[in-house]
Amino acid sequence: MMTPTYILLAAGLVAACHGSYDDYRAWLSQAANNVTLQRDFSKHLHLFRDDNQHYGSPPFPCNPAPRSDATPTSVHGLRPADIQVVAALGDSITAGTGITACTIVGLLWQDRGLSWSIGGDGDFSYQPTIPNILRKFNPNLKGFSLKSGSVRSKNAHLDLAVPGAKSEDMVEQAESLIERLKSEPGVDFKNDWKLITIFIGGNDLCDYCDDEGRYNSSNYVQRVQKALDILHAGIPRAFVNLVEVNHVDEMKNLNVGLVCSVAHLFICRCGAYPGSDEASKQLHQATDDYDIGLEKLVASGRYDDRDDFTVVLQPFFRETKLPLKDGKPDLTFFSPDCFHFSRRAHSAAAIALWNNMIQPVGEKRTSWSPGQSPDCPTEDNPYLFTNKNSRR
Repeated sequence: MMTPTYILLAAGLVAACHGSYDDYRAWLSQAANNVTLQRDFSKHLHLFRDDNQHYGSPPFPCNPAPRSDATPTSVHGLRPADIQVVAALGDSITAGTGITACTIVGLLWQDRGLSWSIGGDGDFSYQPTIPNILRKFNPNLKGFSLKSGSVRSKNAHLDLAVPGAKSEDMVEQAESLIERLKSEPGVDFKNDWKLITIFIGGNDLCDYCDDEGRYNSSNYVQRVQKALDILHAGIPRAFVNLVEVNHVDEMKNLNVGLVCSVAHLFICRCGAYPGSDEASKQLHQATDDYDIGLEKLVASGRYDDRDDFTVVLQPFFRETKLPLKDGKPDLTFFSPDCFHFSRRAHSAAAIALWNNMIQPVGEKRTSWSPGQSPDCPTEDNPYLFTNKNSRR
């Protein structure tokens, strides 16, 4: 039976069935003034607390290996210490949405400085992120985001991610990145080696059941390809991480509490409320098809025609399952909307991506689990692995 709060929200949910991130933002603004929702949110907030988690534990295990004797001219001879600039494209996950939320409105807060692939708040002991790992090798790294703010804020730096973004928005983000790289203080656009991480597709899949034609794997891959083509044509000296999508079809197991259950209608109805078992299976298959499509695109060699540019597929989400605690989803890995990542999940994703980066193509882990620690480059294999140097 519906609670009175659900009845109060019913009119808004009509729009939610085909909702946008703007609809979600508007709903949260209204929900913040709803006494019943505020009470429910306060009660379930403790489920997401991770009071005992020390995000930088265990300590970073790798010795700070030096840069190459001379600046590499080939991306296939690139060491972690040679990366001078980081950048990222994507959606609300990369924007750091809701990481530190402790109020309903806080679910919209963009904690970019804690984002797994681009955040630079503190150091590794404070929050493991790709920049905070790379700064162990090169303290002069540039481009990482700090603190909070929108994509237009000064804190964003080279974090171009926009909440609600889909694959069709990647062309605009790619074009914007080129312009920002040319104007970002301290960046030598022509000579600096750049690490660019792209993570997109979750919002496409969250709308898959509403328009399977628009969001099929072929269209998704074509849109990502267009963005990669722009980066390939416009940016010298770049190593691009292309991260596979996560399984939003598991959202149906995260409809916990009133706020999460209603929020999911806005941000991922197809994943959280599939119309049938068959619809859930189709969404799972669509996710696999996205991964297969990206794998074929990267394996085609389309982005390996230049010695100073490459795209590497990083597959650690492919077989990752919901972390469990006592047989139930471990909510400490999530923001209190049961969709976005918590600090703990951003930490885990950063370490999983780092490990993929120093694992050869064909030997990369396709899942991560709680408690994994960073791997270290070795004397025999000190490089970031690419499609070409993995075959040596």
